[in-house]
Amino acid sequence: MRLKSIALIFSLLSVPFLNSYSQSINPKWETDLSQLMDKFLECANGSKENLGCSSYVGESLAKVYKINALYSDKAKRYLMLNEMASLFSESSQWKLLGHAYEQKTLTEAQELANAHKAVVAVYTTEEGIKHVAIIVPGELQFSGTWGFQVPNSVSFVLNEPSKSYVSKGLSYAFARNMMKDVTLYSKNY
Repeated sequence: MRLKSIALIFSLLSVPFLNSYSQSINPKWETDLSQLMDKFLECANGSKENLGCSSYVGESLAKVYKINALYSDKAKRYLMLNEMASLFSESSQWKLLGHAYEQKTLTEAQELANAHKAVVAVYTTEEGIKHVAIIVPGELQFSGTWGFQVPNSVSFVLNEPSKSYVSKGLSYAFARNMMKDVTLYSKNY
C-alpha cells in the first residue's frame, strides 16, 4: 500500500513537470489554416496597402501551435511584419537553429515541428524582415530549386498574395537566391 501511495504521489508531481516541456498542437490546423488563408487573400487583394495583412503570420502560428508568441498584449493584436524585426534574433523566447542553406537546420526544423514545437523561417535584408514562413508538421520533401530536403510550411506572401499557400515545401516561400538570407528559429518552451 505504501509503495502504491509513493507511486501515485510521484506520478501526480511529475505531470506538471512533463507538461512544461511539451507543446500541444491544434489537430485541425490544416482546415483552420485554409480558412485563415481565405481571409488573408481577401485582405491582401482588397487593399493597396496590405501591410495590415501581415498579422495573419502571427495568427497562423497561433492556429497551429496554440501559442500567442507573435501577439502583442499591449497593442491587443498580432504583430505586423515590421514589428517582428528584433523579436526572433534578440528575444530569449526564440532560438536560432541556423540557415536555410544547411540541411541539418532544415531537418531539425521539420523534426521540431513534428514534435509540436513552433518553428519559423525568416527572410531578412538590410531593410529588415521581409517575409516569415511557418514550419508545420509534415515530411521533408526534396526541392529541385534548392537542392535540399525542405520542411513543410505555410506562407502568407504580402507582396504577391497569389503565391501564398498552406502545406508546401519551404522552397515555395523563398527563391534560391534568397536562401542565404533565410534563418530558422524555434520557440523556446
